[in-house]
Amino acid sequence: MFKFCVEVQSMTKKENEQNVAPGKEFVFKLPSGIVVGKAKNLREFKEIVKVAPLDSVVYHAKGKHFGAWLKMLGQPQLASELGRLQINDDAIARTLVLRAVSK
Repeated sequence: MFKFCVEVQSMTKKENEQNVAPGKEFVFKLPSGIVVGKAKNLREFKEIVKVAPLDSVVYHAKGKHFGAWLKMLGQPQLASELGRLQINDDAIARTLVLRAVSK
C-alpha cells in the first residue's frame, strides 16, 4: 500500500510540472490588462496565485478564466471545481483558489 501512495505522489508531482507549449501559458493580468505573471504548469500557477496582486486573482476567479487553461492541462475536474467557486468576498479569493488547486 505504501508503494502505491509513493507512485501516486510521483504522478501528481509530474502532472504539476508538465509544461504547456510556448504561448499557451496562463497569463495573470490585472483588470486593466497589465500582465503580472505567467504560468507554464500547475506548480507555477499555484506559486503565482500565492503572490499575484489580489486584483488579478479576483479578476480571473470571478471571470472564470482558469477553467479553459486547466482543461488544456488535462485537469477537467480541477477546472470544474474552480468554475463552481463563488467569490462573494474578494479578500478570501486567493485562499479559495489555492484550496481548490491544492486538493
